[in-house]
Amino acid sequence: MRLNLWRTVLMLFILFTASGVQAESSVWVVSSSKATVYLAGSFHMLRASDYPLPAEFFTAYQDSRKIIFEVPPGEMESPEYMGMFLSAAIYNDGTTLREHITSAAYAKAESFCRERNYPLEQYQLFKPTFFVMTLTVLEMNKIGADPKKGIDYFFKEKAMQDRKATGSLETVDQQIGILTSVDASVGSDQVLEAIDELGQSEMMLGEYLAAWRKGDEAKMEELYIKELKRYPKLYQALIVDRNNKWVRDIEGYLNGSGNTMVVVGAAHLVGDNSVVNLLRKRGYKVVKLQK
Repeated sequence: MRLNLWRTVLMLFILFTASGVQAESSVWVVSSSKATVYLAGSFHMLRASDYPLPAEFFTAYQDSRKIIFEVPPGEMESPEYMGMFLSAAIYNDGTTLREHITSAAYAKAESFCRERNYPLEQYQLFKPTFFVMTLTVLEMNKIGADPKKGIDYFFKEKAMQDRKATGSLETVDQQIGILTSVDASVGSDQVLEAIDELGQSEMMLGEYLAAWRKGDEAKMEELYIKELKRYPKLYQALIVDRNNKWVRDIEGYLNGSGNTMVVVGAAHLVGDNSVVNLLRKRGYKVVKLQK
């Protein structure tokens, strides 16, 4: 079995047009007797051409007093976060990437960076997961995708302008811990596979976006979740554990006052262990928000 690392990285970072049929949305709504929560499936990196967003996102935003993100808005850009990220991302024992992957994997990485004019010497201390993430972001930047064009950033800026309250489901420390846990499952085979697939970034982003805009849950589950399930420990850490924690937080918003929009990667809203399904198992009615 092979871990499709590119898809896993894409799910973490991006994660995340109907044709001839009525489109559903990637926004769900759940209500209690006290409040309503909108669950908005996010892509963390987008292109300018991917706007405007589907109308359901704005319906949810306008009807919400508070906007909740995966991590605190703005903290991912802070010097403190960057210091923590680099501390987790690099080897601090005097070794380099070359010493942790096979010569074949390193040669392929070297050739890829040379072709793309990427400075491999600057990435020598990166652990495999963080090295591949760096290449992924660089490739996404080439096609115009950027975190500052992502759905999270868009609504963070809008909430600040409109002076709406914001919050988060996780801390920056927790997110970095998740990335570190992923690295334990990444080796030479995954680096080789990821580099092979990086050239398909634009095609794969289009495939992801088509399913997301259409609200095609089956296709979204296939793209975002299916491969990850083959690796139970990763699936548990990246999806199941986080979704179970988030559901408890979301119940708190349902028992509070005022409506809330929760913006999370779309991968967390599809599949058996999705936030949507976990809420249904707890007795809540969760439906797609229609135009």
